[in-house]
Amino acid sequence: MHLGQTVRFLDWRDGSLRQVKVVALRDTQVTLQDLRERREWKLPYAAIEPPAPSAAARHAEAAPAPAAPRPTREDFRCGEKVAFEDKYLNTVVGTIVRINERTASIDPGDGTKWRVGFGLLRHVLDI
Repeated sequence: MHLGQTVRFLDWRDGSLRQVKVVALRDTQVTLQDLRERREWKLPYAAIEPPAPSAAARHAEAAPAPAAPRPTREDFRCGEKVAFEDKYLNTVVGTIVRINERTASIDPGDGTKWRVGFGLLRHVLDI
């Protein structure tokens, strides 16, 4: 959203969609000016309907790039070296010691043990 952009919102008084122009952007709300009445509204961002994408943007969105397939249980074996991110976004590298139904048991070699879902794992190549 940017200044001068035309957007719409639902007027709770009469239930109509009003077409307005963005005149100010704040942290939690946006100031809008009605195009017909020259009235200003201050609304939260969630109350605003974004404009329809242009024809060029619709064409670009029509063919999104295919997403990479998520790894499954069949992609991993015991003894393989894998990596994943912990809850603090630190990369942990370890060896698979057991394949469970939905998770793999990982030993990073520092005395800790991890059970990680297959979709979060990625292979590590030793060079």
